Amino acid sequence: MIMKRLARETLAKTTWRGVGSCLSVAIMSLALWSCGSGTGTPDTNGGVPGSTLPPTNTVNLPVVLNAPPSSVFSTSYEYKQDARKLLVPSLNVASILGVPVVDLDTRNAITFGDFFREGVGQFSAFVMVNSPAGLASAHFFHMEAGQWVDRTAFVLKDTVGCQEASFAITADFNGDQRHDVMVTCKGSAANGKESQLLYLSDAKTGVFQKITLHDKSMTPYQFKAYQAAAADLNADGLMDLVLVDPTQAPIVLLANQSLLSNDRSFDLAPSRIIDNLQNSMIPTQLHSVQIIPSASKRLDLFLMGSLSNGRPSVWIKGSPDTVISNPQSGTFFYANSSYALLFPITSMESFDVFYEAGFFYLNLQDPTQTMMRVAKVSEATWGEVIPSMMVAVRNTDGVSAQFLKNSAGNIVVMDANCDPQSVAVVKNAYSRCSLLVK
Repeated sequence: MIMKRLARETLAKTTWRGVGSCLSVAIMSLALWSCGSGTGTPDTNGGVPGSTLPPTNTVNLPVVLNAPPSSVFSTSYEYKQDARKLLVPSLNVASILGVPVVDLDTRNAITFGDFFREGVGQFSAFVMVNSPAGLASAHFFHMEAGQWVDRTAFVLKDTVGCQEASFAITADFNGDQRHDVMVTCKGSAANGKESQLLYLSDAKTGVFQKITLHDKSMTPYQFKAYQAAAADLNADGLMDLVLVDPTQAPIVLLANQSLLSNDRSFDLAPSRIIDNLQNSMIPTQLHSVQIIPSASKRLDLFLMGSLSNGRPSVWIKGSPDTVISNPQSGTFFYANSSYALLFPITSMESFDVFYEAGFFYLNLQDPTQTMMRVAKVSEATWGEVIPSMMVAVRNTDGVSAQFLKNSAGNIVVMDANCDPQSVAVVKNAYSRCSLLVK
């Protein structure tokens, strides 16, 4: 029934082509087309000579059977880093949909992945758009002729989202080798905590099923969650979660197997992160988290919080052993020990982190979230490499909570309300999503 409905919708509006379609990215006001290793220039009818990219007004309904494989990684961090191939992952939802930015703290949640099952190296975008009145809404955007186009109707039926979405990550949560989405929701001042959302791919139809994060008894977990990270913490082949809620300690949820591809339940596992409560090394009022695989295939946990305890960011190296009393398989994180290091920057809060050989990069913001700089920290000396990079100084709507280094070697600041990078660069300090060149 779903596919029949989608087929009817195809006759009514322009749609996109699934298998074999090419990624198109607008960069510095020029259209850069790529498909595998070949490139081309758009022809007069909107196609690309010598490629499979169709004219923009004659694309077809996506083929969901025998779709090419999507990329598969062991952590949500690797899915995010894979999107660096986009070169310029900017997406201004306020401009596309005509909606205002209502949350100056986290704005609209965004993540990238192969959500339309086009194959390895192909990217589309998921955005949960917060609303000034009522619940947020979920959207899937596809890149066509260098422009992001809302194609939600083809892959998602239930678009109702959070009270207030704060972050989104990509990972394979239901084990079908396809890209799923998890959205953290922080509730509101009036309603407090709320349920967290998972969007699980359907291997047969390509349509996503929305579920709330729940335990085995189907009871939803409710938090004021700001961010999440996914990885297989207990070595059972399933994606587990670490969520951060500024009102409590880090939240670890271990996934349970399910016979249904459109379901996953989770168990609370507080023993995975161990700290000394009398002399805690974990930041207070946590709002950011990443799990990054090290060169030795160890999982490292990064927790970032407020300045209230003078330790806003900590790197906790994962340990696969049983240092204390955990006769269980998988990774444990021991804070306040040789397994943890505090970052040497205590004057600004960090909202994101990424790693490249020998160096960590921190997305630092002042407490008012009107100024941002990127700090490069040496893994060998554990000191900041000077000079630091500045961006988004004195911007009225704050600064971005996410960044990455793209495949051109440039650091890109992003969220779901970024101007195209060519515009952001011209605006310079007045744009929250300026392009930073290393």
